[in-house]
Amino acid sequence: MDIPKYIEQIKKTYGITNDYALAKKLKVSQPEANWFRRGKKVPNATICIRMANLLKKNPVEILIVAQKDRAAPEEKSHWAMALSAVDVMMNVPQRPRYIPQKVEAIGQELRQLESQMLSYEGTIAQNEAIQLLKTVETTIDSMMERWQIWKRDGPLFPSYLLGNQAAVQRGVKIRRVFILSLEQMTDESVIKDCLQVLDDQRRAGISAFFGFREQLASTLTYQRLVSEFRALGVKDEINAALFDNEILIFSRSYATRDLGLNSASIPITMIDQLNISWKPDHLRDLNPCPLFETRYVFEYRGERPFKAQLGRFLRAHPSDKD
Repeated sequence: MDIPKYIEQIKKTYGITNDYALAKKLKVSQPEANWFRRGKKVPNATICIRMANLLKKNPVEILIVAQKDRAAPEEKSHWAMALSAVDVMMNVPQRPRYIPQKVEAIGQELRQLESQMLSYEGTIAQNEAIQLLKTVETTIDSMMERWQIWKRDGPLFPSYLLGNQAAVQRGVKIRRVFILSLEQMTDESVIKDCLQVLDDQRRAGISAFFGFREQLASTLTYQRLVSEFRALGVKDEINAALFDNEILIFSRSYATRDLGLNSASIPITMIDQLNISWKPDHLRDLNPCPLFETRYVFEYRGERPFKAQLGRFLRAHPSDKD
């Protein structure tokens, strides 16, 4: 136990030589002081704060040490990690500038953990999605309305796609449904892009599915998902994935950035805001899995059957361009 080490520091600092004087300093009974000194009892929060004040330490440090001392053996390493994190946060060097910025980002994540949802913006959002892929063990189920970000000049290609492939090679089963619109499917160049994306997915070992928004919009499953995501502030097309049925990732908005400093710059669409949630309500209400059971979601088995299904859709939903 580590609390006795702090007790010894208090004794040394204040010249205390017996339990009577120690008890008086800690404002506890003499037997309690004896138990703390010998590691037979862990002080409560009030006494921990009192000890911290006596030693001119941050109370969080001793509170965590006390939690570690009273924790079960298999939990002690987690509290030791928490103590290390506190130590880092309290002794942050100002140079190089990257270090305080990194610690600030970690601190923001720790504050968000209580809400059971982490939020990221900009390029960091992209990186977190890739990091999350490395932890998945069994399944990924996802829906993508903004499927164009999987194109070969899109932000998810090739890093995120390669991450998916690596997960498949570990034995992870990945299902992804791409939701296509009538407007998109009346443009031959867009259809070509769509087929390229679907082929890339299948090539990476992913079970790729597709559905047409105008058909899906008639189902209660799709209507409910759209409503739930809008309630959480999703502004644009819905992109969401459920990992191992225990953590959900979804994009709230997108942004276009120009790559280049002159007239030859290239516009690139990227995820602007990303949320990662393990809140039970979100896992239940935002779960994309029910989409795969609807009659309007089809597994991609190649260009020919895709175009046959597309033809049936277009005949049932003639566009203004026809």
